[in-house]
Amino acid sequence: MTEKALPVIVVDDEPSAGMIISRILADHGYSVKTFSNAEDALHHFQTDKSKAVLFLDIFLPGQDGMSALPKFIQLNPHLRVVMMTAYQTVESIVNAMKAGAVDFLIKPLNPDMVLQAVQKYADAPAVAYAEQEKPAEVAAPSAKSKTPEFLVFTPALKSLLSVAEKFASSDETVLILGESGTGKELLANYIHHKSPRKNKPFIVVDCASIPESLFESEMFGYEKGAFTGAETSKAGRFELANGGTLFLDEIGNVPLSMQSKLLRFTQDHMISRLGGKKTMPLDIRLIAATNADLQKHAKSGTFREDLYYRISALTLNLPPLRNRPKEEKEALVNHFLAAHARKLNIPVPKLSDPAHELIMNYSWPGNVREMEHALHSAVLLSSSGVVEVASFPIGIQSYVGHRELPTSAAPRASEMKETTLRDILRKVEKEQILSAIKQTAGNKKKAAEMLNIDYKNFLKKLKEYTQPD
Repeated sequence: MTEKALPVIVVDDEPSAGMIISRILADHGYSVKTFSNAEDALHHFQTDKSKAVLFLDIFLPGQDGMSALPKFIQLNPHLRVVMMTAYQTVESIVNAMKAGAVDFLIKPLNPDMVLQAVQKYADAPAVAYAEQEKPAEVAAPSAKSKTPEFLVFTPALKSLLSVAEKFASSDETVLILGESGTGKELLANYIHHKSPRKNKPFIVVDCASIPESLFESEMFGYEKGAFTGAETSKAGRFELANGGTLFLDEIGNVPLSMQSKLLRFTQDHMISRLGGKKTMPLDIRLIAATNADLQKHAKSGTFREDLYYRISALTLNLPPLRNRPKEEKEALVNHFLAAHARKLNIPVPKLSDPAHELIMNYSWPGNVREMEHALHSAVLLSSSGVVEVASFPIGIQSYVGHRELPTSAAPRASEMKETTLRDILRKVEKEQILSAIKQTAGNKKKAAEMLNIDYKNFLKKLKEYTQPD
């Protein structure tokens, strides 16, 4: 079978990880190549453009996995990248998916999940590379644009939306708080469309993606000759939003050096371009959003306290999906199943009982965005009109199994003996150490050198593995 020849690349600073994944996949006909750092792996893909599954650890020495991810996809668009981490965070999952990863696995890995990931993504369509270098996004103004649909199914969210509509009638700055994936940009767009500015520009700026050295010129524009290469004048994001709304996403990432200029604008609504001597008045409504604790950052000095109080007078807080009631999750699931089925022109599939249980128990660290993407994948892979657990991304399955949640989709603890990579690692390590002792006729020093293990550490492990059970 052609998929058996699919190469598997492992990038992990623990040499044992590649050895163990090799052991898991060898019996199924896969070849595995390992690298201990991103730099060597990137060099490999400068010449190798073949289709492959790449297991990429997030925490690596030198260049970390997150910063290397878009570079891998640029070098080889045929890669299916599965991120690995023992330290899962909401941001890491969301950012990895945005940058082009097809899935994520939580360490210690379950061997079945490793094999399923390779089999699942062997023939998966290529992930289109997201333009990660774009510093900002602009929503073109349209007099005919409709109010964005902000899904509300519970009294709590209906109350929040009611408050948002009241805020929309004001020109005061609104601060939206919430984890990644909760819908902060959608809510900002909703406020804009409910305001008198609805037919004017709605400009979206991802503050986290703009390098500090470019922040002033991108946001406030520049005059001709302001710096080398500035052959013409250019309007910044503030000017583009004139008359409408400027949405500053992840405002906590605004460089401290630029926060004073932002504070000044909130006070007098005047800006000056980089290299310019004149100031210009602008009519802009600011909406800011963050998943950070700005009050904490203000106290630590990484965010101006006066700016925080200036932008936080009107605040909306979007709760994470895990804290929302069951009926809201049910409603969201039904909505996304119907929406994706409609796009694919197929009947709306049903959830199997294990799949439903998985959805209800999973913590959804990526929130609504993660749920929507997972259900899109599940609808695509469903057969016979039923969505099974196997239709969901491997990362969700491994997360549930790893946390041993009480679902029929997750293996019981009693069934997971010797199934984690840690168990397999010990078994392989013992075999390698005892084999080295045999090959060196009992010479412990040579055996340690053969395995490239510190001698004292080798003696400790040898004692551990030769003790009677």
